[in-house]
Amino acid sequence: MITPKILNVGVYRDAQNGSQTVPVLFLSLYIKGLQKSTLYYPDGTLCQIRDTAESKVPPTLALTPAGFRSTFEYGNDRENWVIMLAFPAIQFDNSTHQLYWNHNGNALPIPRSIPLKEAEVQEMRQMFDTLSRLYYSSLPQNQLTAELLVLQILQNFLRSPESEDDLIERFRKCLEEDVMWEYSITEHCRKLNINRDLLRQEFHARYNIAPGEYRIQLRLRKICHLLAYSDLNLKEIAYEVGMKNLSHLSCFVKEKCGKTPSELSREYRKK
Repeated sequence: MITPKILNVGVYRDAQNGSQTVPVLFLSLYIKGLQKSTLYYPDGTLCQIRDTAESKVPPTLALTPAGFRSTFEYGNDRENWVIMLAFPAIQFDNSTHQLYWNHNGNALPIPRSIPLKEAEVQEMRQMFDTLSRLYYSSLPQNQLTAELLVLQILQNFLRSPESEDDLIERFRKCLEEDVMWEYSITEHCRKLNINRDLLRQEFHARYNIAPGEYRIQLRLRKICHLLAYSDLNLKEIAYEVGMKNLSHLSCFVKEKCGKTPSELSREYRKK
């Protein structure tokens, strides 16, 4: 397992007015104190402007890749935690201005920032504080624990949006719940009143997988789980995943895994 290498950890509490070009990947926890900030992409184009005179900046968990440039102004009530990381798995695409987490050959799009709910702030503050103490203890086991804690914090960037108005997420949940494949993707789109072509484009942009392929992977994982952990026979498994007959199941598994369901079942039970 490759863990992020921590280069430095700290919390800023002093008033400050300045600018900087980010030298390495920053994982930051902003809690309070910001008055103004302007952020630029590495290519020099404007990314974001924040001014508390216009609207309050909520507590935020953020990732800022190397090359970003910022100007900022903080007041005396500042609390801003920063972890400097070397973690090649997270890359920024300058052509699309998108941040990706590369895992097993898949480039997973992730947001650069996540606003935190009030109930999450204290827990996140404690995690950053614990991580800081572990890092500066210099004991090898504490260094590893700190790196694993960084991974735990980074997992927040993989969580799905929770907004009820998020049609893409609602569509994804519909696919997960339709375990019997009762409806086609077109029918799911019709029920949610989503244009299918637009849905496919936005779904792939968010999850880096097409809706049809995502659905196939859900079905395959359920079949493998039933083969390994259930007492169902193959005909019953075919029914559980919405397949018409045993032949359909056999062809599907053979195509995706290169083995028959019976061969997979024997392998799983040996292990």
